[in-house]
Amino acid sequence: MFAGNNPFTLIKLLVATPIGKMRRIFKWGKSASSFTLVELLVVIGILAILTAAVVVVLNPAQLIAQSRDTTRFSDIETLNKALSLYQTDGGSSFGTSTTVYVSIPDTSTSCANLGLATLPSGWTYACVTSANLQKTDGTGWIPVNFSSVSTGSPLSSLPTDPINATSTNNFYTYITSGSNWTVSAQTLESTKYAYRAQTDGGTSATAYEVGSSLTLSPYIYPSNWVKVPGNSTFGTSDFWVMKYDAKCIQASNSTPLTAPDTGYHTYSNSSQPCVGPNYYIASAPGGYPIANISHTDALTYCASIGAHLLTNDEYMTIATNAINQNSNWSSGTVGTGYIYSGHNDNTPPNALTADSNDSNGYSGETNTGGNQRRTLTLSNGSVVWDMAGNVWEHVQRSVNNIGDLSTTMTVPACTGGTATWQWCEFPNVSAWTSDVVQSKVAPPNSSWNSSQGVGQVLTYGTGGNQGTTAFIRGAGWGNGSSAGAFALHLRWVTGSADSSVGFRCSR
Repeated sequence: MFAGNNPFTLIKLLVATPIGKMRRIFKWGKSASSFTLVELLVVIGILAILTAAVVVVLNPAQLIAQSRDTTRFSDIETLNKALSLYQTDGGSSFGTSTTVYVSIPDTSTSCANLGLATLPSGWTYACVTSANLQKTDGTGWIPVNFSSVSTGSPLSSLPTDPINATSTNNFYTYITSGSNWTVSAQTLESTKYAYRAQTDGGTSATAYEVGSSLTLSPYIYPSNWVKVPGNSTFGTSDFWVMKYDAKCIQASNSTPLTAPDTGYHTYSNSSQPCVGPNYYIASAPGGYPIANISHTDALTYCASIGAHLLTNDEYMTIATNAINQNSNWSSGTVGTGYIYSGHNDNTPPNALTADSNDSNGYSGETNTGGNQRRTLTLSNGSVVWDMAGNVWEHVQRSVNNIGDLSTTMTVPACTGGTATWQWCEFPNVSAWTSDVVQSKVAPPNSSWNSSQGVGQVLTYGTGGNQGTTAFIRGAGWGNGSSAGAFALHLRWVTGSADSSVGFRCSR
């Protein structure tokens, strides 16, 4: 026995005792200075627990992601300094405007084999071969001849992203106006450094951008898109979704638009369709959410950027993930208090613009600190804005994430309901139908209602086929307690449009 059988004494001894002496101590005898087998097993168990705790606290995957992000910061800042030195030295050939130069090699000069996102009208990609990729003489992925600097090239080679692949959207880009430039790391990996993408002054809340002008980049995927972990219950694998409601962008200057205004701080697509070559849709914190748009047009708009309108299965994947995160509940514990439901109190009586900084979740709100927080955080650290309030969302009535049902549906009844359209708490919905399946639209806890902030269902009190064809979800700025991450509006048809209904795309 040793020191009152205190196992922590043995831990200290293990650390401090030389190996030779340790062999003499650990004898299977009855010496007063030796340990019993039970004591050794206790210490081994404690060490195992401590080891597991260290792994959890340190989170090796996040440490690796942080290390790669640190490399990205260094690379992008090094490129920016080299470009500044080149300009100061009299260099003036920065490349072609309206071109996105990409750090991934390709045999196609337009990056045709990389599967990159669709660019706005008038823009093109530029790639070079693997052999030239890191050259600094103007033939590399950045078309600037750093070798012409009078003091010699400030770079031995052009850096590329630590992953440098389109499959994870980790690559560098370079854009120039002819005299100004932006260099960026398209996606940061770690939750620790996400704020640096949000506060760098650039157009993207998800890319790290540095340069002499940070308004050159077009709003394209994956900038301001976030990755969502898949959910087998809804037939989804990991996918990407717009971080913000879809906005209309002025193609000539990459500006998110606030006009024409519906009168409620939403963009009136019926007054000015957001189509090329002068306009395109994108995920952006600024500008007004696109509204006055039909389900059919929303489908077409998403397809125009190589994406698709968010499906109900994808919507449920996001909502279910969010509702299972402690940070999204007022109490800090899932199921206690309420989940934040965003702007829905009609104060102010219009939609709100978003913020590039995720820590400003109450941006534009008068009721700060309450249920009006506009951000929901997912299990992987991704943050989505305005999923539960602000404007309704068109979603595809998909089954296992396939197709878009546009036939009329039989809507469920509400306990004690009458023959009229009415809001119904989820636990009071009766006679769920094959068109509106409880497991595909409702919160995971069947007892949760608007008190928990999940929202309500707008249905016909006695159910039946009421000629409706489409889902809209989430709620608008004035829906109050009926708003929430699971709110479902069933009084809608494919051709309907309203100033409070927008959309977002996924891919």
